[in-house]
Amino acid sequence: MELSKLSFGLAVIASFICGAVTMSFFQPDPQHQPQTYQQEFVEMQTMEAPEQQATAVAPVIKKQVAEVNSVAVSESELEQQVAELKLQVENQQAVIASYRSSAIPPQQINSHLEDLYTLLEEQSRDEAWAYQIETAMSDFLIMADLPVQPELSISRCKSSVCQFKLLQPEGVDELPSHYWRNMTDKMVEQSWWKQFKFTSTTSSDDSLTIIASTE
Repeated sequence: MELSKLSFGLAVIASFICGAVTMSFFQPDPQHQPQTYQQEFVEMQTMEAPEQQATAVAPVIKKQVAEVNSVAVSESELEQQVAELKLQVENQQAVIASYRSSAIPPQQINSHLEDLYTLLEEQSRDEAWAYQIETAMSDFLIMADLPVQPELSISRCKSSVCQFKLLQPEGVDELPSHYWRNMTDKMVEQSWWKQFKFTSTTSSDDSLTIIASTE
């Protein structure tokens, strides 16, 4: 009887030990526990944070680069404009210097003008050339689209010199401002007029006298 009790006690103890060992196998390892949703979210945020920062910073960097490039282009365009302006100034200075070097002193102009009037009286008439210029002047006054058509009172050409005198037409109380200047500006642009090398004009409110020479 006592042996049976001892055997039963040993069996109970053995069963308890086996159960404990079995439970130890099924208990999860704290170091290898599955991650919770919160842990996964934190890790995901940690991984995504640098990418999000890079994505947010990229447009700012692109904008700054574009601004730098824009400033560089603007400076380049400004330098080009300055260079062009300098070139224009140099060209204008060259033109002014040319005019000054070729300008005729007033005394010489008066002397030359007197010679032209003398030549106009003494020179023989080249009928073909004189008629062509006189006709061209008459046609110009008709076709020039002037606000008022002046009266051509004198139209006389010889072989190399011509004289024209224009008057304010009857019935016109006053000519428009700068009328004679505007008319002569149009006249000197005519192809037939470009052959003249010397031109002198004398104007008043109601008249304009022109003498021109091809020599």
